[in-house]
Amino acid sequence: MGNLTEIREQIQSDLEVSKKSNDTEDKVDTALYGMFSAIFARFCIRTGISANTVTLMSLLLGVCGSLFFYSQNVLINFIGIVIEYFSVVLDCADGEVARLTHSSSQLGRFLDGMVDSLNFFAIYVVLAVRMTNETIPFTSRKWGWMIWISLIICGIFHADQARMADYYRTLHLNFLHRDSMSDFLMSENIKAELSESRNTPLYNRAYLFIYYLYTRAQETKSPKMRALLKAMAEKGDAVPDGFYKRYTAESRKYVQLTNVLTFNLRAYVLYLLILLKLHPFFIPFNIIVLSVIAIYMIIRYEKIAGDLLKEL
Repeated sequence: MGNLTEIREQIQSDLEVSKKSNDTEDKVDTALYGMFSAIFARFCIRTGISANTVTLMSLLLGVCGSLFFYSQNVLINFIGIVIEYFSVVLDCADGEVARLTHSSSQLGRFLDGMVDSLNFFAIYVVLAVRMTNETIPFTSRKWGWMIWISLIICGIFHADQARMADYYRTLHLNFLHRDSMSDFLMSENIKAELSESRNTPLYNRAYLFIYYLYTRAQETKSPKMRALLKAMAEKGDAVPDGFYKRYTAESRKYVQLTNVLTFNLRAYVLYLLILLKLHPFFIPFNIIVLSVIAIYMIIRYEKIAGDLLKEL
């Protein structure tokens, strides 16, 4: 009994230490995945499994789970959802491993952000194959090639929404912990790093190039935020502590929207619609409903950046 109590206390301690922050922590995530991810994170630390390896394991499991959505059988679909659940457990565990072992890295952040998108890409491909011979709702016509066009558009909107959510959540964390502000690299920093990487392996240059495009796309959608970060970089240590506190106070009102636009709500709605055999309605939900939320989020953060830029 004493050992069980010690293990429980260690897991609870890990959960607290490995949190990004109470501001960005998703309460649903903590309730659904927290205990299992903490147990697995502790196992990885003891066995020497790196955070990036856990990230890749999460991706592999997620892709395997997506294959179960091809079937018309609801029970098989449910098995796929269970596999996807454990994929998310691993996705949560990788960040915990990184924070508990102080091994967070630029590559780790990039991989972690890409896993959700690649996981959903696999789901979109499987659904496209499945729905090709299904009929379009309220008609007698089959989807055919149109489902591929529809899901490509769906994926484009998804990628844009998730990319901006990642941008603002990472910014919030960096403003919250001022000492980690240098970890948030702007596109020009990545471009400079890319130009200096000519003698490094090809995979490293490829990663930096993709990361540069990813960050540039974020900045293009949020020009006032980019201007604010440049102004802060120019001022350096002259930026007062109160400035960071004002940003986080304003950002705290909207930062939970970033969890809505990354994986959770999108995945839960999709799983429910698949079980109800209403999966075609995920396309308008993703393109219309989540886009409205993303636009609102960008508008609010741009206003925060614009107001603070005037003060700076």
